[in-house]
Amino acid sequence: MKLSLSMWSMHRTTRENQGTVLDFLTFCRQEGIDRVELLDVFWKDKEAEIPAVLSFLKQNGITLSSYAVGNDFVKGTPGERAEALRVVKDGIETAGRLGASVVRVFSGNMSDAYTFDSALEWIVSGLGEAAVLAEQAGITLCLENHGKLAGKGDQVLEILRRVGSPALKSTFDTGNFLLVDEKPLHALDVLLPHIGHVHIKDFTETPAGRYAALSGKTYEGVFAGEGDVELDIIVSRLKEAGYNGAYVLEYEGIGDEAEGIRKSYQNFNHLVQTKGD
Repeated sequence: MKLSLSMWSMHRTTRENQGTVLDFLTFCRQEGIDRVELLDVFWKDKEAEIPAVLSFLKQNGITLSSYAVGNDFVKGTPGERAEALRVVKDGIETAGRLGASVVRVFSGNMSDAYTFDSALEWIVSGLGEAAVLAEQAGITLCLENHGKLAGKGDQVLEILRRVGSPALKSTFDTGNFLLVDEKPLHALDVLLPHIGHVHIKDFTETPAGRYAALSGKTYEGVFAGEGDVELDIIVSRLKEAGYNGAYVLEYEGIGDEAEGIRKSYQNFNHLVQTKGD
């Protein structure tokens, strides 16, 4: 049970330093990290960068555990929803080129104009079309409980059931459930048979937190294993259920991101060792 690293864990550092995907991969090589998740938002010139990225991955024995896109199907016009589908389609194609079999996807963002119920048909239609393309390409789309519109376990489950495709599963983000006032362990009860990808993330409730929940509570990202998410129980239950997909660190704390990643890796490795794996 090895931890992969999402490039999102370095998003502040990357943006502040105008870094590239290769800069991130170089950091991973230096840290001895051999599994990664890349995101579509970090390409500067994707077509020019991909050959160098593929070469770097091969030369350094780094595996792409997953690829992530930032689609949004909760849009008011057919053209905007078609663009969201194009983003997912591009992600499927890019993942195939890079050797990843999992693409993390979203449903859509909350706004004053739409509710989960009013946007559900758009989400199901868009992900349904995307799932057909993914299945043809041998790719699994994994829907993250991201944002507040469709961030609860039962909402994710309803989307999965409505789409009804083996090519659409859950990206179980261990921390994001807190932002919709749901206990991660409760969401695990709901989604356990449908999980195809896991984001390891931890939050702690604090008045100064940058992340606001639906209830108004505020949370801050912390080192994995040191917050309100019961990661030890979640990992144990996933193991017992036979989950064999990727565990991907998505660190969102303050301070130095490299140190946050190192500490989170230490904590996760200790957790795994104490669980006998």
